[in-house]
Amino acid sequence: METHMKKLFAAFVLAAALPFHTTGQHTGRVFIDSNNNGQYDPGEKVLRGIAVSDGLHVVQADATGTFTLPGHTGERFITVTTPSGYYAPANYYQPIEDTTGSYNFALRPVTGKIGTKGDHSFIQITDTEISGMKGNERWTNDLRQYAANEQVAFIIHTGDICYEKGLQAHIRLMNTGNMGRPVYYCIGNHDLVAGPYGEALFESMYGPVYYSFEAGNVHYVVTPMPNGDFPPSYTQEQVANWLRNDLALVPAGKPVVMFNYDLLSQDDTFLFPAGSSRPIELNQHNLTAWLFGHWHINYMKQQGNVLAISTSTVDKGGIDHSTSAYRLLRVDRQGKLQSELRYSYIDPLLQIASVANHTAPVLPGGSVPLVVNSYASTTSIQSLTYSCRTGNTIRLKKKPLTRQTDWSWYAVIPFTPKDTGKEIEITVEANLADGTTATTTASFVYQGYTSGRLPFGDDWCNLLGNPQHTGSIVNPSGNGTPSLVWII
Repeated sequence: METHMKKLFAAFVLAAALPFHTTGQHTGRVFIDSNNNGQYDPGEKVLRGIAVSDGLHVVQADATGTFTLPGHTGERFITVTTPSGYYAPANYYQPIEDTTGSYNFALRPVTGKIGTKGDHSFIQITDTEISGMKGNERWTNDLRQYAANEQVAFIIHTGDICYEKGLQAHIRLMNTGNMGRPVYYCIGNHDLVAGPYGEALFESMYGPVYYSFEAGNVHYVVTPMPNGDFPPSYTQEQVANWLRNDLALVPAGKPVVMFNYDLLSQDDTFLFPAGSSRPIELNQHNLTAWLFGHWHINYMKQQGNVLAISTSTVDKGGIDHSTSAYRLLRVDRQGKLQSELRYSYIDPLLQIASVANHTAPVLPGGSVPLVVNSYASTTSIQSLTYSCRTGNTIRLKKKPLTRQTDWSWYAVIPFTPKDTGKEIEITVEANLADGTTATTTASFVYQGYTSGRLPFGDDWCNLLGNPQHTGSIVNPSGNGTPSLVWII
């Protein structure tokens, strides 16, 4: 997969802006490339009913896997709507060139997991706005490893890559070959740059700015930002004309999810503008979600039957002070999405939070609550267990903790008054989805439960001890080392 992508990138990065064409018919075939040679060989399985487009017209391959497109003024690409479970290693698009006799799409099974009922997951990132590869390797590696560990079906970047340097670097940093699964890109306002037309550089490396693909039972559609730093060559009417033809071949009731750089609507009605023509009523096409970027915040809102989702940045966090993160979307057979934010730059974390300064809080019945925080950027935490010993005596061994949140796990450790004054050691083990484990320990002296209200002394003078911030941090009450007496 990676070799194909490198060859494709090398060709595209040297390409000038794609010329407009006024041409005749375009033909080709869609097939499964069983011997991985990139060519159709007799006996290889053809795929019928797969949608193929010239950027305006959309047709389906016939029983022999072949298709014919009429062509149109301004055409630049032939694209295939890759079916669920497959990808095109030489890419899902081919530039239209006068010397190309046939536009064949050799498909292979995709790495990402598609459930037997069509359930799957994908990752959204957005607004990375990089200026080069340096300094971006860590979050990319985190993303790559997590996608492999969780077997996500594809990755989508919803725009602002950004400017010339960002566009040139990002495709090297993250593409279908080096991420091990299909990677798709939207064009954002800062991706429309100087050139023959705003999207020329984007097209030369990332391909068409509007296209569709499928995963599970869902039809996914990418549409472009209508305007940006430099004017695009496309119009809303041209995009809408293609979109009508694309959606016309989607079976009634099939869920549709759309990607764009901005939110189309803030109410329950999603009307895709079409210039002087009638807008497209996306609600009539079973639109279930609209994913976008641009806002640099984490945002989710149910707008009628459509879930609107924006995500902060994976590399540096958002303007809402959210930390760096990407979004994992789990999709069921009805096309309904469940979201989980995944945080970058965190090596496997395992921390016992309810033991501090050699003490632990005690519940009224004498038990000790055990709270553990655990997280990893590259994989999920499958389970946590704890063991408890007093000296050389093992009291409890590998007892389960219950997940409370994305980070926090909880258990209650039983004790009796006979344990008062004893040194207790807790060992926690985390089992990660990638097959690795992590352990940590903490100890405390069990003191039993103390009833009554907590005694409060004088205020602690933090910020260096006084209003001038020149003193030292002290406890005016002189009570010595503080003890942890409660947790939430």
